[in-house]
Amino acid sequence: MSRQGDRSAETVGTDELVAQLRRLRARSGLTLAALGERTNYSKSSWGRYLSGRSLPPYQAVLAFCRAVEADHEGVLALWEAAHRERARWTVSRQHRQVLESGSDRGTGEGEVLGPEPVNPPSSPTSRDHLPIGLVLGGMLCGLGVGCLLGVWAAHRNYRMGR
Repeated sequence: MSRQGDRSAETVGTDELVAQLRRLRARSGLTLAALGERTNYSKSSWGRYLSGRSLPPYQAVLAFCRAVEADHEGVLALWEAAHRERARWTVSRQHRQVLESGSDRGTGEGEVLGPEPVNPPSSPTSRDHLPIGLVLGGMLCGLGVGCLLGVWAAHRNYRMGR
């Protein structure tokens, strides 16, 4: 498949999202600078998003909908479809690159298992740390259990006359 064919397959969902974002921005009358001020995403970022060069983050789309006073449900549905489509295209492209490179890491019978992961599971990343909410929740549970045990012990000692 040609590179142009790959590109058009990648952008079908993105094109729909971009067209909707452009319509909403035109209806609102906001410039890129005004949009940047109202959303905390830069003018150049909105230039990339509205040209289709990059997919806007989810939070940017939410902020955009608030700024142009549009119903966010339909726009976010388009964003989710574009995001899924781009993810599928990326996986498909990586698989094709592995096949084209001739790197056979398969069973020895020509079966290719797919690309190597970027971060193998054994390599530490920032995601290996416990979320702070989990740590604080555990601490609060421990504190609650300690308080309950203290109340129980005090009540028990009171009933026994100590």
